[in-house]
Amino acid sequence: MKMSAYGLIMVLATFVAAPDTVHAEDHIKKTGEHLEEAIKSAREGSPQAVVRHTEEARKKLIEHNKEHPYTNLQKSIYGERKKAGHDKEVFEAMEIAIGEAREGYVQQAVEALEQACFHLREKEQAK
Repeated sequence: MKMSAYGLIMVLATFVAAPDTVHAEDHIKKTGEHLEEAIKSAREGSPQAVVRHTEEARKKLIEHNKEHPYTNLQKSIYGERKKAGHDKEVFEAMEIAIGEAREGYVQQAVEALEQACFHLREKEQAK
């Protein structure tokens, strides 16, 4: 009986923890989708849509970071903060894209958004 109770607890713990993982992956997926939509809008010449999609992407990434925070060390040690570094690059690239789109420079916004997509993928692959 003790073995069954332990097994039941493990199964329940798995089901309780799984939605958080799926929810966090959903935020990253939606961030990527919004960035792709922003790139598409920029190529179509719609700076307002670029700003809108990029701001949505930023919100989704912030939600992801709230659910899965990582600590920033005061002293940077080589290779220890790969996720944080890529995360910072994503946010910076999104800010550049928003600024360029607001000024009407859609080609520069596309370049910044492509950098944001690259760093988002790298963040997810980093340990």
